[in-house]
Amino acid sequence: MKSTGGESTAAESGSTRVEMDNEVVNSPPQRQSHFHPGEKLKCSTSSAARALKNCSNGVIIAGIPVANLTEDEAVALIDELISVGGPHYGAVVNAAKVVAADRDPELKRALLEADFVTADGMSVVWASSVLGPRLKQRVTGIDLFERLLAHAEEQELTVYFLGARDESVRGLVELARNRFPALRIAGYHNGYFQESDSEAICEEIMRSRADLLFVAMGSPRQEVWIKSHILLTGVRFALGVGGSFDHLSGKVRRAPKWMQNSGLEWLHRFVQEPARLWKRYLIGNSAFVLLILKQLVGGARSR
Repeated sequence: MKSTGGESTAAESGSTRVEMDNEVVNSPPQRQSHFHPGEKLKCSTSSAARALKNCSNGVIIAGIPVANLTEDEAVALIDELISVGGPHYGAVVNAAKVVAADRDPELKRALLEADFVTADGMSVVWASSVLGPRLKQRVTGIDLFERLLAHAEEQELTVYFLGARDESVRGLVELARNRFPALRIAGYHNGYFQESDSEAICEEIMRSRADLLFVAMGSPRQEVWIKSHILLTGVRFALGVGGSFDHLSGKVRRAPKWMQNSGLEWLHRFVQEPARLWKRYLIGNSAFVLLILKQLVGGARSR
C-alpha cells in the first residue's frame, strides 16, 4: 500500500521474520488481564471510548471524529483503556490521511473503529477552527509514542515494536534501552513482511505478552493491520506511529521544535524529500481544503 510521511510499507524480499532475542526481553511479569482468542472483548465499545467519541468537545473532520485532547489527556485515556483490559487502539490523522480515508473505505473504517483519533498535523487543528470547536492541541503520533514509552517504564508495562527497516527498529530498541533503562521490551520485528506472515507475527507478539504495541508501517497499512490483527496479538493497546522509528533511531531528522510548534514541520519534510513529497503537499493539501469547504457548505460543523 501507499505510504505517507517517509514511512515504509512495502514487503522486502529476504527480510527477517521475527527480530527478538533474550537480550531484549526483560522478563515481563505475568498479567491476568491479557485476553485470548474467543474471550469476550470490549474493543472500542468501552464506556470511556464511547463517551469520548460522542462528547461535544470533539470535532468531525471530513467524516473522521477527532478527539479534543491534550497530550496529557490522551495518555490518561490510554491508561484507562489499558486498565479495563481487552484490545484497544488509537490513531492519528494529518491532512494526507484524512484525504486518503475519504478515498479508501478500509482506512476510514479503521479510523472510525479506533478508540480515539488525535490531530497529528496542524492542518487538522486549523480546520477545527472553522468547523468548531478548535482542538486544544496537536497530539502527534511520535510525541504520544515517546510519552507512552516513559509511562510504560513507570507502570512496568511491556512494549513491542513492529515496523520500519531492521536498522531503524534496532536503533529504536537501542535508544529505548538508553533513555528508559527499566522499560520492559518484549520484542520487535521489522515492517517488511508479507501479509501471509502476519499470523506468525501475531503469535510471536501474543507469546511475548506485550501490553503495548507500536506499529510503524505507514498509512494506510498500519491502521488497517492493527484493526485486522489486534485480536490475535493479545496486547491491551496499540498505536500506529508512522515514521517514528526512523526519527527516534536517528535515520531521519525531525524538524526543530520551533517549526513543529508553528505548524511548519511539513516544510522541513518537504525540503528533505521534495521529489517524493511535492505531490502530497501540493495536491493532497488542496484536496484537504476542498473536503473542509465541502463540509462547511454541507453544514456539518461540530458533533
